[in-house]
Amino acid sequence: MKKGKVIFLNGTSSSGKTSLTKKIQELSAEPYFHLSLDVYENMGPERHLERDYWGILNMAASAMHHSIATFSDRGLNVVVDTVLLEIPQEATWLPECAEVLHDYPVLFVGVHCPLPELERRELERGDREIGQAKWQWDKVHTHGLYDLEINTHETPSDACAAQIFAALEGLEPGQGAFAELHRRFTKEQ
Repeated sequence: MKKGKVIFLNGTSSSGKTSLTKKIQELSAEPYFHLSLDVYENMGPERHLERDYWGILNMAASAMHHSIATFSDRGLNVVVDTVLLEIPQEATWLPECAEVLHDYPVLFVGVHCPLPELERRELERGDREIGQAKWQWDKVHTHGLYDLEINTHETPSDACAAQIFAALEGLEPGQGAFAELHRRFTKEQ
């Protein structure tokens, strides 16, 4: 069975990943399933998250990373909506993604937005902790390697989706940023 394509969106909270995911689902001729870190985080019982937030979140994130592969193995396309931060609590996330997904057709997309706009969106949404985007701002894109980078403030979501669809053309398993990150992380071990 041919593996499903993976569009892996990484950006701060309020950068527009979920809105972009909805636009991709709306415009794509093929179905794309939405896997979101927020959903996996919210699956955890609140009292356990309060007691061991990072322990529970790390397990949920790992389950999500492996779920991406499972969907793709079944021939299902996936849009992943997540925040990979360069912080000690998430140190295993990007290496694990690269290990699990390096042989999959993954388009790794950096989702950018200027900080003042992130802060405006955060206030407007009302469902985010104020200051979260600013705290994530200098921790999210530090690995420095993407297949595509987009700016959701400068570019409308339909045009961002079109850029993603164009970048998916000819995408093969084992190519791209995750394959390179896997080589990089393997050398560091």
